[in-house]
Amino acid sequence: MSDRRTRVLLCSSSMDGGGSERQLLYLLQGLDRSRFEPILYLLYESGVLLSEVPSDVKRYSFWTDKSYPRWNWPGRIHRMQVQHLENVLRQENIDVTYDRLFHMTLITGPATQHLGIPRVSTIVSPPQFDLARSEKRWRTWKKFKLRNAYASADSVLTVGAGTAENASRYYRLPRDLFQVMLSPIDIERVDRESQVSWTGIVPRPNRKHIVSIGRLSDEKGHRYLIQAFAKYTQLANQDRVPAADLHIVGDGVLRRELQSIAANCGVADSTFFHGQVSSPFALLKQCDLLVLPSLYEGMPNALLEAMACRVPILATNTAQGAGELLRANPLGTLVSKANSEELAQAIRDRFERPAMWLSRIEAARDYVESHHSMQAWIDKLGETLEQATKKPRIG
Repeated sequence: MSDRRTRVLLCSSSMDGGGSERQLLYLLQGLDRSRFEPILYLLYESGVLLSEVPSDVKRYSFWTDKSYPRWNWPGRIHRMQVQHLENVLRQENIDVTYDRLFHMTLITGPATQHLGIPRVSTIVSPPQFDLARSEKRWRTWKKFKLRNAYASADSVLTVGAGTAENASRYYRLPRDLFQVMLSPIDIERVDRESQVSWTGIVPRPNRKHIVSIGRLSDEKGHRYLIQAFAKYTQLANQDRVPAADLHIVGDGVLRRELQSIAANCGVADSTFFHGQVSSPFALLKQCDLLVLPSLYEGMPNALLEAMACRVPILATNTAQGAGELLRANPLGTLVSKANSEELAQAIRDRFERPAMWLSRIEAARDYVESHHSMQAWIDKLGETLEQATKKPRIG
């Protein structure tokens, strides 16, 4: 019987600073080296988290090895990526693969099926909305390929029950195919980095501070938050509520448009766009309210991190994500999606009735500690990867 470590290939498009990339990094750092030998596979060898990848992790990158083809036609690059991944799987004698986000599942699915290699995939956002938002071309083909990829996976993990149910309906696959594995939070890191000096735009004194953290794209709903903040600011200008600033952390395709909305609403001088920040916790700790105005969501790390920082929570009542968590656990306030008036009223309530909002922050911190332990997540995922290698193979 061999005592060789399990060779696991962790796959991602890049190592940008998003929640999925951060959780992939947690695995690269935390998997028990006496049991696992992690290897990293990327499409693009880029991203702010690359510098944190452990030195013992071997890396592969598709676009480092390949050039854009002189003659391209539909599906050619996808086939090149599948073939490249297959070569890595063979070369490294991989025992099991792990991927997050459907872009990688489209590649890992056919590659591992062809070679008969076990695979664990994670769905981080409801595909009914996520696939429709992200993919305008060949969506039907991609949905078909993803259905086959998830059906053939040894384990399909989701970040919440709502995402699992949405995936089951959307792909017409049995609900029991999808296993819920709650996202982890590195509470020690959050606590440590929330205590350091903030080096970004310094929050102005004698004002309340509202923060929103997330990618600047349509589904995050920032436009409604800015409109709500403008309504609140009108009241502040009349000395009816405390003056406040809005801090938007994150970057994306809508940054200029959102800046224009802030200008048109008359709040450009009190709306601060911080861009992508690898560690926003020192700013988060100084804020009085986190707002998540999403139209749909998987499970936002910013929600859990704010709970760990003891910052009051205001979120939209999404079917999954923050809405799902806060309906089951009344640790924050929910309002309707795409409704700037309700958002503005809730922001006003936060500062007019602070005791009620602050009364929930310790319970929120306790919830994160109890349900989103980093070590428990790594241990459980390690067991899932090992179990996948022990399943009988067909063919």
